[in-house]
Amino acid sequence: MSRRLEWVIITLVLALAAALRLWALGEVPPGLAHDEVANWLIAQDIFAGHHAIYFTAAYGHEPLYQYVQAASVALFGDHWLGLRWPSVAFGLLGIVVTYALTRRLFGAPVALLTAAWLATSFWPLFYARVALRAISLPFTASLSAYFLLRTTNSTPHQSTTPEVTNWLLAGLFLGLSLYTYMAARILPFVLVAYLIYFFLIHSSTPIPWSRLLVCLLVAAVVSAPLVVWLMTHPGAEYRITEVREPLIRLFAGDPSLVWQNLIANLEFFTFSGDPWPRQNLPGRPVFADPISAALFWAGLIIALWRWRVPRYGFLLIWLVGSLVPSIVTSDAPSSIRDILGLVVTFVFPALALVEAGRWLKHRLQIRRFLPPASCLLLPASCLLLPASCLLLLAPCLLLTVRDYFFIWPRHEVVQFDYQADLTAVAHRLDELPASTPIAVAGLSVHTMDGPGLDLAARRDVGDVRLCDTRETLVVPAGRDIWLFVPRVVPLDVDLQKRLMEWGAIVETNPQSAFVSYRLPEVEAVRSDLQRLETQATLPGGRPVALPISFSGQMAFLGYEWTRPTPAPGDSANLLTYWRVEAPPPGQLKIFLHLLVESNMSIIQHDGLGSPPRGWAAGDLVVQKHVLPLPANLAPGLYKLHLGIYNAPAGPRLSVAGADRLILPPIEVNAPP
Repeated sequence: MSRRLEWVIITLVLALAAALRLWALGEVPPGLAHDEVANWLIAQDIFAGHHAIYFTAAYGHEPLYQYVQAASVALFGDHWLGLRWPSVAFGLLGIVVTYALTRRLFGAPVALLTAAWLATSFWPLFYARVALRAISLPFTASLSAYFLLRTTNSTPHQSTTPEVTNWLLAGLFLGLSLYTYMAARILPFVLVAYLIYFFLIHSSTPIPWSRLLVCLLVAAVVSAPLVVWLMTHPGAEYRITEVREPLIRLFAGDPSLVWQNLIANLEFFTFSGDPWPRQNLPGRPVFADPISAALFWAGLIIALWRWRVPRYGFLLIWLVGSLVPSIVTSDAPSSIRDILGLVVTFVFPALALVEAGRWLKHRLQIRRFLPPASCLLLPASCLLLPASCLLLLAPCLLLTVRDYFFIWPRHEVVQFDYQADLTAVAHRLDELPASTPIAVAGLSVHTMDGPGLDLAARRDVGDVRLCDTRETLVVPAGRDIWLFVPRVVPLDVDLQKRLMEWGAIVETNPQSAFVSYRLPEVEAVRSDLQRLETQATLPGGRPVALPISFSGQMAFLGYEWTRPTPAPGDSANLLTYWRVEAPPPGQLKIFLHLLVESNMSIIQHDGLGSPPRGWAAGDLVVQKHVLPLPANLAPGLYKLHLGIYNAPAGPRLSVAGADRLILPPIEVNAPP
């Protein structure tokens, strides 16, 4: 193969890879997952001057990807492109470096086919399109391997005199790999295992101890800040403690879980892949078409047969090592913990295909004793191999496009995890005038829903009220009010009933990702508030008139029972109504305590499913309190204390010099 033709082919492969990774990047996945939003929050911390060596937010993050992502967000903006561009870039660079590494080991044909499989397969495509740090590991790890292999006689093209620069660069990228993703911690053991294997196979080759020491020293110096920090903060990586049960049981003498995980990881390639919908079409193996699967196993058999040849030994050692993080942790197989395997996995089918092509070409070679007409077979054989490669790669490409872009995004778990409904709401907000009073329902209103809306919407959504409509309803002050409830968010029946009684117009259709409630006028709301119960006293027994202010932040308007006379084993349901006077500086909680005559609290409910972000003076907040009554609760009258405190643990807001109000007692009836 000429060098020019090789450049043309690898350019076309990279162009195809880029097209697959950029096509509909903001639409597939259908929104931003919480992990991606958490990465954006880390980027905001970096902009605010929090320059950590390890970020403890969201289960813990190594920093290399986070700093690159912060630069990308600064360049492209606070949206999906700013978040996901680093993954696209690392994915493409990973293909380039893997191509260079494979070319050094096996030549151009194998390297080009490896790059083509990487470009068109589901596994690398997925991680190159989501804002997760794992995709940065194959890039740095393959660079480390590339420079390390230049120091050994692994190919006939290798210089017999190792250069110290290669050792330095191998150590540099080995150290940097530890800053990418936790699976990188197996990489030093993989590379050391290969070096031990190499010098055992080539026992006559002198071991360059000084240069090997330089490599390890550079890796140690580069990784030392992170390693020292983690050693001095052992509780920072609590996610590891959640998934290490197989390893703990192995050390205790029970290898059953590790054995099960080993089998699952072997099946990962061609039988049953990653089962988790958020990162794979459940059960889809790496090689989903039978041709690629057969070639993978054929390549693996070839490597096993030639295990004494260092380049094949390298493939086997790397592949086994890359599976270890998933084998010793829970929920195997895990495509993200196996991410290091991207460096070598697709070499195996490429190797088998090239070997098959060479065998076929050898069989069709012109023999001296063949007639002259048979010389036509040689050009035909030269065309047969590339044509066969295209035909064999076509099923992989077609299945990847079908599965990734058309089937996987429609999976209900994917729709939920990537907040497709919230993203659809954000796009609807972009269509409304900026001054429209809006509330949006969510399941993570105190954490991820606000940043998720910020990233998904083009308009400023800082004034959008968020509420968890399982317990809280916020009605913004103003006219022509909108409430958007994503289909994944339940709307409490009592809160929905109030909306409909206030004249809400429901807009929905079976294909919509959310339900819209529009309140054109607020007169019905004001009129309905007049019927609320307003009897309340201070702890000393002095009656108070409602509305009454709590520290100038929230005014208590009144209350109503939706289940006023419950029996033991039932629940007592109370709606309390509040008006925002001045948005508080932090999160508040409304408490309701059920007490016996001795003032001992036996049941309580603390809630307020709405953060103060977006609140404005005059907003109406309706909070539902559910008090589940014990089945053995004695019938009778029980006291009720109501108040507000600053989350998570106080202090309480003041009301007329007290810290709570006393509501009329509730009667618990005898069971029927």
